[in-house]
Amino acid sequence: MLFKKRPSWISQDRWLRIMRQRDRRKIWRRQAVRFLKSPKLAAAYFRYRQAIDAADWPRVKKYALAVTEQAVKIRDRQTIGEMTLALERVGCYRESARLWLSEIARTKSAPNEWRGEDLSGKILLINLYQPDVYGMGVGYRCAHVVAKLIGRARRTMAVVEPRQVPTYRRTFPALEIFTSLDDVPKDEVDFVALHEYLLAEFDLKQPSAGENFSPLLPNPEKTAQLRKKYLAMSSGGKPLVGLSWYSGHHGKDLPPLVDWRDFIARTDATFVSLQYGNIAGDLDILGRDRIIVDESIDQLVDMDSFCAQVAAMDGTISIISTLTNVSAALGVPAVVLRDDWFRRNLPVLSDRVPWYPTLRVAGKDGRAWAPVLDESFSKLRALIAERSPASIDPGTSAAMRD
Repeated sequence: MLFKKRPSWISQDRWLRIMRQRDRRKIWRRQAVRFLKSPKLAAAYFRYRQAIDAADWPRVKKYALAVTEQAVKIRDRQTIGEMTLALERVGCYRESARLWLSEIARTKSAPNEWRGEDLSGKILLINLYQPDVYGMGVGYRCAHVVAKLIGRARRTMAVVEPRQVPTYRRTFPALEIFTSLDDVPKDEVDFVALHEYLLAEFDLKQPSAGENFSPLLPNPEKTAQLRKKYLAMSSGGKPLVGLSWYSGHHGKDLPPLVDWRDFIARTDATFVSLQYGNIAGDLDILGRDRIIVDESIDQLVDMDSFCAQVAAMDGTISIISTLTNVSAALGVPAVVLRDDWFRRNLPVLSDRVPWYPTLRVAGKDGRAWAPVLDESFSKLRALIAERSPASIDPGTSAAMRD
């Protein structure tokens, strides 16, 4: 397949089938290579894939550890890289970090890459934006780590995606912010911190990091304005719940729109669309009178206004997407739906990640989507109930308690 993105002349359904067939072929090609290297490794990996197909997560953990042991013995870098992610998903956070640091990133990508050296008197650059390499989620996922690093160095700089600049400037006034490496005065930089190391060191090696969580700060005036607007459009007393239901990525198993429609119809909440893109056809199924759509907010253009929109919610329910990281980085109660494909960095043996205190996971675990959606709302209600006024930024607390 020569295309990285779906050509307009291929339907979405056909594109998904093509890409998923490609992924299956890739798995078996790599398995053939493993067998040639080590039949023992190939056998362990086969059992690991069987456990995934059965959504038997304790067995997945058992065989992920077994595959890791064999892969390290023969230095199979491809499999080791896959296992760093697998170990994270089964809750072996420290093991994942140690594996990445010892086997994948044993040498620095550049002489001045930061690996925990003393920053006193130094200038640190945190690189959170590489166009066409990784998405916007990195800037949100690493925001709480940036908060921990500011003050350690004499000067701290960061490269972020342009749409994240207003939120970062509001949250980190002492941070020097750039939108391109080309604009950074590189001759002044002592160390460059990359997100892979930051996540391994601060999230995986220290899986209680969420205890000292520092959220991003939305625009308080915009947040208050939007919350007032949505409450005026709702039937009183119901929580405002933001929804995101679609992704064009072929590696996600999503609830059908009819399941979302039925969930919205039976759930006592006021729903607001936080879904990007053209959703006109989706609304025909979901019900135009059942979900608020604010056309003044376009997250593809203005992420700071989108952050204010998310912060105006009592909570969010979403498939795995940028919204998941935005909600959690803002400290907004959020529930993310996890499928059984074991492809996303979401836990399968727990309903939470240690670095996002206001995020919960509703896993499919072999079920139909309807009970998973109902579970997501139950988890969200519990999170909202736990949220105290003290946990809300003073600039937005009045709006959030309206």
